[in-house]
Amino acid sequence: MMYRPACFPFQLLAVALFCLSLAGSGSTEGSTPSTDTQLRAIVEVADSLGYSCRWERTFKRLSCTRGPEHLRFYEDNCFYYRNGTVDRLPVAPVRHGPALYLPGELLTNLLLGTLPEGSSAALATERMELGSATDAGYTIRSVITEKKSNGTLLMIALSDSLPLEVTYYYPNLTFNLYGGTLDTNRIRQGKRIGLVDSVFSHQFKKSAQVTALLAREIEEPMVDYVSDTRTVLVSIWPKKKVSSKPVAPVKKTEKQESGPMVIVLDPGHGGKDPGCIGASGTREKDVVLSIGLKVRGELRKKKNVKVYMTRDTDVFIPLADRTKFANEKKAHLFVSIHADAIGGTAKRKQSISGYKIYFLSQAKNEEDKLVAMRENAVIKLEKQPKKYSSLQNVLIEMAGNEYLRESQDLCIMLDQVFSKTLAKKISKLHRGIGQANFWVLNGAFMPSVLIETGFLSHKKEEKLLTQKTFQVQMASAIGTAVENFCVGIGAGNE
Repeated sequence: MMYRPACFPFQLLAVALFCLSLAGSGSTEGSTPSTDTQLRAIVEVADSLGYSCRWERTFKRLSCTRGPEHLRFYEDNCFYYRNGTVDRLPVAPVRHGPALYLPGELLTNLLLGTLPEGSSAALATERMELGSATDAGYTIRSVITEKKSNGTLLMIALSDSLPLEVTYYYPNLTFNLYGGTLDTNRIRQGKRIGLVDSVFSHQFKKSAQVTALLAREIEEPMVDYVSDTRTVLVSIWPKKKVSSKPVAPVKKTEKQESGPMVIVLDPGHGGKDPGCIGASGTREKDVVLSIGLKVRGELRKKKNVKVYMTRDTDVFIPLADRTKFANEKKAHLFVSIHADAIGGTAKRKQSISGYKIYFLSQAKNEEDKLVAMRENAVIKLEKQPKKYSSLQNVLIEMAGNEYLRESQDLCIMLDQVFSKTLAKKISKLHRGIGQANFWVLNGAFMPSVLIETGFLSHKKEEKLLTQKTFQVQMASAIGTAVENFCVGIGAGNE
């Protein structure tokens, strides 16, 4: 269905003037100024370019699909998805009547820019693609091998979701896709790309198999699945050399060998950024600062612990400066504290509540992606927005990162303590632990987590989060979990 408004909506004049100011003064890094300030309905332009569009009222998003290309735009949100990757628009889509609008030239360039021929020639990495995205009749469309600075990325593009089994026994890394079909003549690689010496495939009666013959031994591969594009992402990095010296019973990094345990607490938002606003007007920045100060008080009671805060007053701090501060303090842990909120009807707001603790990785579901988008939206308030890495780049740069596993362990420790000490007051959202691309965690050279303490959009939970007694209980739980985790990794011991 295509919506055609009768005339240009006068209510959107302010947005058009804003776009005109962008054209006159230049744009932020990574954006292109538009000289066409006429707003146009996304569905109208997308339809003319061969896209099919679908509005999803629950998430307030518009999905546009053309072959392998898939985009998602969100009402009043600068962030959008392009083939499973997060990117940012210079201005958020606005809604008038049944349609979302963007500046015409910006919208046209954006939709045309998703063509496969667009950026492949500009890639600085060595890359080989096996098969074709247009191969008809096969569920395994292509296998792409790319050499990265810290390893190799293997991407398997599918036409439909398939059960996958991965086995590694050097020199073979094998992928069994049950119910899969492929062209064995096309899925074949004889040239070495990065750590992959060659690729070959087999078609069985009830499954298909893709095998990468490796040039050297590797660490356990990191396998992720991007549901939007039906792509299996496999990060491969070389096996680390094992020292001939006796292995210490407790793993310690150089900065953990002696001295106090250094912890950086990061109360989210602040200053001109209020964060989310609760049902009764409670501001996220105030709640998390209050909890953060109480956590600092709890941790200062512990022996051999030094605590810093990215902010202990109501000030605005850019996201990148928060992890930079933690790195400069040579912190052992980075804990970012937040509260969540959702939009929609009163019934929907009261249906979602609970805490959730995140580590930095690819989001596994739509809800976690949206949480990250809400927290990442703060960059539009920064005077000189930095070029933050996209979701896929973060994943590849994290391959082999020794802190990923420890960040997961810290999440588990926090959830265990929360479940034991706070269960009567607040429940966990889903399983209590999630993963998503939070830019405030990106670049931290230590285990790092982001705690969503609860939902301010939920009336009962908003009231709970503002209670000093509950804030003390939550601060105590965070302090206990951090202390238990530090004992486990042997940090802070003389």
